[in-house]
Amino acid sequence: MILRTVLRNEWRLLRSDRALGLVLGVFALLFAYALANGLAWVNFQEQTLAVAREGNVERVQSLEAELQRIADGGRPSSPFRDPRSPSVLGGASGAQTAVLDPGPLTALAVGQSDLLPYYYDVSIRTNESSFLQNGEIENPLNLLVGRFDLAFVVVYLLPLLILALSFNVLSGEREQGTLALTLSQPVSARGVVTAKLAFRAILVMGLALGVSLLGVLFSGGFGSPGRVALWCAAVAAYALFWFTLAAWVNGLGRSSPWNATVLVGAWLLLVVVVPAGVNITAGLLHPLPSRVEMITAQREASNEAVNQRSELLARYLEDHPELAGGVAADEANRAALAWAATDAVNRRLEEVTSVHDERLAAQQALVRRYRFLSPALLTQEALLDAAGTGDARFARFQSQVREFAEHWRTFFVPAILAGEQMTADVLPALPSFRFVDEQMREVRARAAIPLAALGGLLVLAGAGAVVRLRRVTGPH
Repeated sequence: MILRTVLRNEWRLLRSDRALGLVLGVFALLFAYALANGLAWVNFQEQTLAVAREGNVERVQSLEAELQRIADGGRPSSPFRDPRSPSVLGGASGAQTAVLDPGPLTALAVGQSDLLPYYYDVSIRTNESSFLQNGEIENPLNLLVGRFDLAFVVVYLLPLLILALSFNVLSGEREQGTLALTLSQPVSARGVVTAKLAFRAILVMGLALGVSLLGVLFSGGFGSPGRVALWCAAVAAYALFWFTLAAWVNGLGRSSPWNATVLVGAWLLLVVVVPAGVNITAGLLHPLPSRVEMITAQREASNEAVNQRSELLARYLEDHPELAGGVAADEANRAALAWAATDAVNRRLEEVTSVHDERLAAQQALVRRYRFLSPALLTQEALLDAAGTGDARFARFQSQVREFAEHWRTFFVPAILAGEQMTADVLPALPSFRFVDEQMREVRARAAIPLAALGGLLVLAGAGAVVRLRRVTGPH
C-alpha cells in the first residue's frame, strides 16, 4: 500500500515540475528528430540503389542493342569500345553494380552504412583498390561525429535523462526532511528507491522503446522480429544499468549535488573517455598504412607491367595452364597482353592491402577485447548488430562481392586470351550478383556476448545498490 502511495506521489511531483516536463519534452523531440534523420538516410540509400539497379538494366539493354546493330552490318559507336571485345564487355562498359540493401533496422541505427560502401561496380578490372576507394562523397564532419540517429540518442543522451531524473531519489527525501517520515512506515529505503526508479524507468523506457517501435513500423522492420527483440533488449538493459547505478550512488548517503557530480563523472568516463581511449589506442598501436602508399604501389606496378606485358602473359599462363591452349596465336592480341598487365597490378595491390587488412583486424580485435570496460561500447555493438549496420554485415557483403568479381573474371578472361568476339547471345548468361544475408542465429550469437556482458554490469551495479540501500535507516 505504501509503495502505491509513493508511486502516486511521484506522478504528482513529476506533473507539477515544469522543468522536468520540459526536459522530457526536449528528449521526445530529440527522439523524433533522430528517427526522422534515420528514415531520411534509408530513403537516400534506397533511391541510390534504385538508380544503380536501373543502371544495370540500361547497360545491358544498350549493349544488346549495339551488338544487334553490329550483327546487322553496323559499326561500333567507338573503335575503342567495341562491345564484341570481351575486355570491353567485361570492363567498365558492361560492369554490373553489386548492391547491399539497407539493414532491417537501419532507420534506427545508421552505423557503418554512411562510412562503408554499400555498392560496387564490378568488372574484370575490379581489384583491392576498388574496395578502399569506392563510396559516396560525404560531409567529413558527419563522418567524424556520426549521424544523429536513435542509436546515438540511446547510447550518449539517454543516460543523461536517466541521471537527471534519478540522481536525488533518496538524497532529495533526506534534504526535504521527509525520509524519516517515509521510513517510519512499513517500508524499506530499498523499496522506496525501487518504486521511485521503477516509475521513472517506465517513463524513460516507454519513450525510448515506443519511438523505436514506431521507427520499426515506418521502416517495415517488423519482418525481422528477432532483430527487433535484440534492439529492445539492448535498450532496456542499458537503461536499467544507469537506473541501477543511480540507485547505488543514492545509497551512499551523500548530498544531491555530490550524487549529480559522481553520476555525470561516471557518464563522462564510461560513455566518452573509455570508448575514445580505446579507439585512440587501437589507432596508435595498429596504424593503418597511408592511402598514398597504395596509390604509389599501383602506379609503380602499372608502369612495370606495361613494359613487361609479354613476359607477364607467359607467366600468367604458367600459373593457369588450363587456359594456355586457348590463347590466340596472333602476337597482336593486345587484350590478352593488357589483361596480363592488369593481373600483375592486382597481385601487387593485394600485397599492399593485405597489410591494411591485417592492421584493421588488429584494431577491431583490440576494441573487442576492451569493449567490456564500457557499457556504451557494448550497447552500441548490440544495437548495430540488431540493425544490420555493423562491421560484420558489411564484411560479409565485401566477401561476396570479391567472389562475384572472381566469377566475373572467370567468365571473360578465357575469351580475352583466346581473342574471341562476343555476341548478344552471351548477355543472358552474364553472371549476376545477389547478396545472401546472414542468418538470425548468427546475429544472435554475436549479440549474445555484449548483451551478456551488459547484463553482468547490471547485476554488479544492482548488487552494490542493494548492499548500500540496506544500510539506509534514516537521515544522517
